[in-house]
Amino acid sequence: MTDRIDPQAVGARYAEWFIRGPRGVAMRFLFSRRGLWVINTPYRRILAAARIGPRDRVLDLGCGIGNLLIALAERIVFDQPPVGVDVSPAIIELGRSEVRRAGMENRIVLQAAGADRLPFPSASFDVAISSHVLKHLDDAALATALGEMARVLRPDGRFLLWEFARSPLSAPLFWSARLSGLPPPFLLRDEDALRQALSTAGFDRIARITTGPFLMPPVPRIALLARRMEA
Repeated sequence: MTDRIDPQAVGARYAEWFIRGPRGVAMRFLFSRRGLWVINTPYRRILAAARIGPRDRVLDLGCGIGNLLIALAERIVFDQPPVGVDVSPAIIELGRSEVRRAGMENRIVLQAAGADRLPFPSASFDVAISSHVLKHLDDAALATALGEMARVLRPDGRFLLWEFARSPLSAPLFWSARLSGLPPPFLLRDEDALRQALSTAGFDRIARITTGPFLMPPVPRIALLARRMEA
């Protein structure tokens, strides 16, 4: 919908939806662990592709209120707590409440941070994931964010992402945005564009993951698993 996107403004808009009125209640459910089956219907299948295990240190870029990390920590007792970052401090606070509600305050770490400057040492994670976030980054911000992901991943670390695909079948997403203001500005890309961006940032062995259908919205997604190039 636009070629220039302000990530801070996107984060503030999402935070407003999460906090206010009936829409906030609906958003908090959809983006909670309990709502995963609605907006991330095949998430278990997608996450399985990264073969995440207890010894992996995991980073979730654009974690929202922590639903994917809660789902992972329900099944895996990690040696080191997985970490989620989101550009919105207000959403991170909501996420911490979700983590406490799940009884996982000592098993998951959430913190506010932008994708352009991750507050972690280089080569400090084994796996990174990102779900429905990259569309809110313009081309320059995407390049910076993927560079940061490559920096914080160890050599041969895995990066798993899924996002709405640029496709004629994605029209309902645009109609929804025009009618309701949901979601904020976004830029859809096709698989070739994402592969090129990943390669430029320092990833290789990029494989497409079969997602299966999503309930909401029922538009095409792309899921890719990439490896951080070895030194």
